[in-house]
Amino acid sequence: MASGVLELSPAKVFARPAAEAIWLGPVQRAALARLLEGDGIRVLVGPPSSGKTTLLAHACARWAERDQVLQARGPQTQAAGLLSALLTSAGLAPWELSAVEQRNLLTVLIQQRNGQGRRVVLAVDDAQLVVGDAWSELERLAAWRGGAAAPALDMVLVGSPALIERQNANPAVWGSAAVHGLAAPSADDVAAYLEWRLARFDLQGTITPVAAQLIARASGARFRVVDALSQMALLLMRRERLERVDARLVRQAIATFAARRSGAPDAEERPAPERVVPPDPPPGHLLVTRDGHLLRRVPLAARLLIGRSPHNDLCLPSPYLSRHHAVIVGTPEGYYVVDLGSANGVLLNGRRIARAVLCDHDILALGPFRLKVHVPEWISQGNPLPDDALVDTTIMPPRKPEAPAGIRRVK
Repeated sequence: MASGVLELSPAKVFARPAAEAIWLGPVQRAALARLLEGDGIRVLVGPPSSGKTTLLAHACARWAERDQVLQARGPQTQAAGLLSALLTSAGLAPWELSAVEQRNLLTVLIQQRNGQGRRVVLAVDDAQLVVGDAWSELERLAAWRGGAAAPALDMVLVGSPALIERQNANPAVWGSAAVHGLAAPSADDVAAYLEWRLARFDLQGTITPVAAQLIARASGARFRVVDALSQMALLLMRRERLERVDARLVRQAIATFAARRSGAPDAEERPAPERVVPPDPPPGHLLVTRDGHLLRRVPLAARLLIGRSPHNDLCLPSPYLSRHHAVIVGTPEGYYVVDLGSANGVLLNGRRIARAVLCDHDILALGPFRLKVHVPEWISQGNPLPDDALVDTTIMPPRKPEAPAGIRRVK
């Protein structure tokens, strides 16, 4: 930074990494090795925001080079929903099939791949949220045996430690599972992670060691919060035209989060808490349909990235959706949707939008999919849209030129 001012967007510096480029500390490297090596049933458990999902996405990208990878993620309650997610990840379209027909189609797919000498890997993220009939379906797949009584597929489950208790309830199915615990990152891990992030943009040393240690303590070593605090600190550094983020700027970033949580205008001057956890948005969910058929129920959260790539929070495979098509952002005041420069756009109640507040019973149209919004009615009285530059989200890619009217196929 010859000019002494950060020219890159902090949102780009701390954007969600691609599956092929991730940071690996000693703990994460050991966990990834457990996922990639061996066969059978493997289980990775760890605390929230410890990098489990990123490791699984990286492993799936590696497996996909030679194996058939079937992916799903919780929450799932119905067998049909789980089977639909697995078939969709394989490029199939099971929208109008019953659970029995989906099961038969999945059986044929696995047998065909086995006949070709290809391994089938079934990967489930947030597996502790797979319950009811969906969990029973997972157990059926785990117990399925192919030729010579060998397992018909490999299975990798990732989730919270509660997943272990679920498996202990049925040792006949899960007793052979290889379990690996992913410890929370240490302060040194966070410092190394920050340097890796900065080095990718030739910004080494932009965050001082003392500031990195403070970020680690304030975030509780949760990577999601580390990204948010670091992004905020870089924005403050750019505002004040400084060359480095020091402890003062980190404390100011922490205080800004605390002010938003409390709603007090003078909270920036208050002592910073030792741990900062962003407040949760109000409860809500989406009902995803296609051609009038209900596909799944998706809970809303602080961030729901939507697109055709399997690395999205909500994968909607269709050539009419961009890889990262749109994002729904949740705040304590409610939700808003942002078009991520998609080729075919986002329609809200029939009108094309770039960014808009979501209300109960709104209908989002993304290609052939319809997403019905269900949120508490009271949130429509507020305005969750950001009002300053400090709330840049970490997943916004550069804007693309405006697409012409009408839908066109995305290659």
